Amino acid sequence: MRKLTSTVGPFRRLLFCTIAILAPLQFSFAHDFWIEPDRFSPEPGDQVEIRLRQGMAFKGDTLPYINEWFVDFSRVTADGREDVISIPGDDPAARLPAPDGAMLIGYLSKRAFTELPAEKFNRYLEDEGIEFVRQLRIDADEDELPAPEYFVRCAKALVQSGEPGEDVYATELGYRLELIPVTDPYAATPGDSLTFRLLYRGEPAADFLVQAFTRELPESIQRIRTDENGLATIELDSAGVWLIKAVSIQPLVGVPKAKWLSHWASFLFELEG
Repeated sequence: MRKLTSTVGPFRRLLFCTIAILAPLQFSFAHDFWIEPDRFSPEPGDQVEIRLRQGMAFKGDTLPYINEWFVDFSRVTADGREDVISIPGDDPAARLPAPDGAMLIGYLSKRAFTELPAEKFNRYLEDEGIEFVRQLRIDADEDELPAPEYFVRCAKALVQSGEPGEDVYATELGYRLELIPVTDPYAATPGDSLTFRLLYRGEPAADFLVQAFTRELPESIQRIRTDENGLATIELDSAGVWLIKAVSIQPLVGVPKAKWLSHWASFLFELEG
């Protein structure tokens, strides 16, 4: 994987160190996390600003570029995959030149810790379609106790310059939980359907809840369970910026601090009218 380098002055180093110390405070749990380019259909060679966003219904905070916060921050084009290298503390987190074709951007965070009160934890389990965990907590006499958890963000966004025609969109980045469109989202039009494959540890993830909504109509949410092949089909009923997401959770054994580990996958693209 190719890398780019940059120069960081003394002030930026101080800023970077300060932000890194505050890292645990920067990630909000039970919020969506997505990669948001400022343009989805730039001209080849244009600089595309990349923001890392967390929040709900496409509203929330942006996060800066901090090396200590992620395991992978990369982009894929027809020429291959390369690390995204930016200046520590930068927000937007990166500025990338648009290729002549598709660009898939991925971000895999390091795990972060949270502990939610029982009521909030149970609500999040219901919202994300992982209610089975509630029964496990009931069986363990823990339903009214706080839930200590590690969580990981597995985000992707797709940008298209020029006409579609490459299979960059289908690239597997190797994340624990990963959404992959079966066909090119930029070949679709409003009224079409679009199928996503959800992978967990590289294998089809069956009976997971996939949710889809647009920036323009965030309250109109499609909720589809994956089939035995990990496939879920959404209806592209309107133009706009689409966010597709899914969550996995598993119990942890022998980990003193946390009892659960969750992974949050997202995929962002724009459907033009």
